[in-house]
Amino acid sequence: MAQHPRIILLGLPGSGKGTQGALIAQTWRVPIFSSGEYFRNLRREGKLPAEVAAKINAGGLVSDEDVNMIVVESFLSTQEAQAGFVLDGYPRTVAQAAFLDEYLTKQNLSLTAAVYVDLSVETAFRRISGRRVCPADGSVYNAYYSQPEREGFCNLCGAPLIQREDDREESVRTRMSTYEAMTKTLTVYYGDQGKLITVDGASAPDVVFARIQGALHDSA
Repeated sequence: MAQHPRIILLGLPGSGKGTQGALIAQTWRVPIFSSGEYFRNLRREGKLPAEVAAKINAGGLVSDEDVNMIVVESFLSTQEAQAGFVLDGYPRTVAQAAFLDEYLTKQNLSLTAAVYVDLSVETAFRRISGRRVCPADGSVYNAYYSQPEREGFCNLCGAPLIQREDDREESVRTRMSTYEAMTKTLTVYYGDQGKLITVDGASAPDVVFARIQGALHDSA
């Protein structure tokens, strides 16, 4: 496999692709860009237009043109991304994927692989809607899988836990629906290119990563 790969991560919200992206980035020493985290930071800092923030809160998507521009200007055009990268949450549509292909081609570059972390909708829904976060120290719990010792409070500092706006059930259902309607078509897009790697996301993170490592080396 290339020393500095260019990889995109596909999967339902809650599939664990963010965790896998961090492991890939650390192992191959390439930067990672999470579009969801980037937009959340902009929203937290009050730098997103109100209508865009409202759409994200409801689990919707920003327009392809806006997303493409932001990803290029904030990440792909930077010096650190030139040698390789991991993209988490982008592209989300075939139109965005085609734009990314065209952009890389103009740079005389190409995508190494698209890693699809496969997980059932039901399991992904429980992972997200059950998530609770400590606003003080960032600890993460889950109402279904990893409950705090005292319900509603952080084990470490005792602060009341919160649920992120886009982790609420209605928002999560919208995000899942959006995924089914749009993003899943990317598995066909990259499958047709022979660049799709599919791994079962239901296992422990280290097991999933070992499978990704093996698949990436086999595809080299």
